[in-house]
Amino acid sequence: MNLSLELTAEETAMLEKCAVRNNISTAEFIKNTILERIKDEMDMEVYETAMNKYSRNPRAYTHSSVMRELGLVK
Repeated sequence: MNLSLELTAEETAMLEKCAVRNNISTAEFIKNTILERIKDEMDMEVYETAMNKYSRNPRAYTHSSVMRELGLVK
């Protein structure tokens, strides 16, 4: 897939500067940044789902109770 972006000279300069600082091409920097943002949003959805589930049943476990339940200690 190819994408086209309209950027100002200032925006282009910022992108190029960041890419150089990360020792990658501008295209690779843009791609990595977009994918990172998507992953962050997916992580946030998982977090929100878990927090909603926890708020409906706020049950917590201690480290020692988990270790006993898993049979790792007696």
